[in-house]
Amino acid sequence: MVQNPLHNPLHNPLQRPLQLLSRVRFPRSLHAQLMLSLLVLCTLVAGTSAFFLLEHARERRIAELDDRANRIADLLSQSLAQPLWNVDREAIARQLNVLKPNPEVVSFTVTAINYGVLADASNAPIPAPQARVVRVRPIEFTPPGNAPPEKIGEIRVVLTRAAADRGFEAARAAVLGTLALVLAVVYVTTFLLIKHLVREPIRRLEEMVDRIAGGDLDSRCAIESSAELGRLAARVNGMAERLSHSTASLRESERKYRSIIENSLEGFFVLDPDGMLRDANPAMAQLLGYRDVQGMMAALGNSARAVHAPPPFSGENTAQLFAMLQLAGKIAGREIELTRADGTTVWCQLNARGIRYNGAGRQCLEGQLTDISSRKQAMEILTRHRDQLEEEVRERTRTEQLLRHSREQLRQLSSHQESIREEERRQIAMTIHDELGQLLTAIKINVSLLKLALSQGAEWKQKVGDIGSLAERTLDIVRNVASHLRPAALNFGLLSALEWLVQDFTRHNATVCTFRLEGHEPTLSDDRATAVFRIVQEALTNVSRHAQASHAEVVLRGIHDHVELEVHDDGSGFDVAKAIRGNSYGLQGMRERARMIGAQLHIESRNGTGSSIRIVFNEAAEVVGRELPADNELR
Repeated sequence: MVQNPLHNPLHNPLQRPLQLLSRVRFPRSLHAQLMLSLLVLCTLVAGTSAFFLLEHARERRIAELDDRANRIADLLSQSLAQPLWNVDREAIARQLNVLKPNPEVVSFTVTAINYGVLADASNAPIPAPQARVVRVRPIEFTPPGNAPPEKIGEIRVVLTRAAADRGFEAARAAVLGTLALVLAVVYVTTFLLIKHLVREPIRRLEEMVDRIAGGDLDSRCAIESSAELGRLAARVNGMAERLSHSTASLRESERKYRSIIENSLEGFFVLDPDGMLRDANPAMAQLLGYRDVQGMMAALGNSARAVHAPPPFSGENTAQLFAMLQLAGKIAGREIELTRADGTTVWCQLNARGIRYNGAGRQCLEGQLTDISSRKQAMEILTRHRDQLEEEVRERTRTEQLLRHSREQLRQLSSHQESIREEERRQIAMTIHDELGQLLTAIKINVSLLKLALSQGAEWKQKVGDIGSLAERTLDIVRNVASHLRPAALNFGLLSALEWLVQDFTRHNATVCTFRLEGHEPTLSDDRATAVFRIVQEALTNVSRHAQASHAEVVLRGIHDHVELEVHDDGSGFDVAKAIRGNSYGLQGMRERARMIGAQLHIESRNGTGSSIRIVFNEAAEVVGRELPADNELR
């Protein structure tokens, strides 16, 4: 496995400086930090500038050396053409020795094509490849005439960069020395200026702020300039002024708060999680049966003088309170039972929240207690009275239910008796009509026969005529009584009975009465048809007696499975509510008959506008006995 060289301190050159930098403790004072920052900034700027400047000078020297090597090589390639053509070694050596003393020259080598190396002048050892400059130029000879140039050899020039590097090193040392001197002067000057303009004013500001923080709110900073430090001093003075006013207001508020707490009639306290009271007001002490707060704290405290009185908050209560506080963040309106100094209990209402008492780490409970013992007793009394009242209400409800049941039974009995009466009327009417009527008819016939037989005696004829008249009158009375007991038309249905009733009303009264059927003819049982007939009969009787109407109308409507019957007139009208309060037996009878057949009775009337009586019910028979709402009866 190949190890990363950056993880190896021997191969990572940055590891050691980073470790040293991590161990350096930077100065904490603003003056030292500013100076360090300035030093680092100047060093970086100057170092970067010197680096680029020196690199530029070095590159320029190297470029000059390359240019010099090119010129020497070009010069020698031209000047050595004739001596090399003549193979004049001495002339070649003289030219090379002229340039050989130059310190930058390492060697000159002249090579002929047919003769090899003719001259080699060395001035210094051959340097490393990266420290030398090599130029090779061909040597060409141009013969007279128009012959082209001919290469007869070449010149090799080798120069060294050592001289340029030595000059560069000297220049670099001079530049770095000058830079270090300038940095030192700038640093010292800046140090003195910052010490005079920044450090001393800041030190004086620190002294004033420390005095203000120590409680000397009357101390003020001297404003020595209008610069940033002067404005900072002005703001510190303003802060000290506002802090002085705030402290005075806070002390006044604390005094008022303390006065309110001390004079409050409700108990205020601070309770820790162990169930110990940390603070309380006099009302709290009096609530728990102590003379004063000091006596209570002495009795409930952990000191050696504690008399170990029973704690007001039991361990269970304390745990429950702190659990509620942890869950909801506050306690509002909780009723709690506390133990007084004499061992008795008192009921209180608690409102509390969590606080950090005296900067302690544990959360304490700050609360307010209100004595609700009297209210608790009153609530118990009210609860007992409420229970008694509820029991009486239940008893009254049972009684009312029994009364309603009895009234319902009475109404059912009344309905049954009405059915019996109608049945008796029907039997009586049938008996009178079938038996007594037949006998009277037979008497009438016999009287007629007797009248024919005794036609010669005028006196007996008159007597028999009187007897016939009496029998005729008796027969009319029997028919009238039978018809009022139960109209024979009821045997043929409600429609026939209503038509007969309207005709009979018109025949015996001055009011014109008409009958109208709308829709289909309803099919009703005998009891329901009789009840509807009696309601219409009673309504027309009221019209005849009280309405003084010129016209009345009876309308029977068959609408789907509902039946609606209406009797209205154009008479004087009446006050319905007043008639009900006056115990109108006719209206009560109509209401009772409507209830018996499960119908809704509506009575509408006003003085001078006539009256309207309307009943609505299902054509199919319903359960008889339910009581109709009042707003369905009267309008």
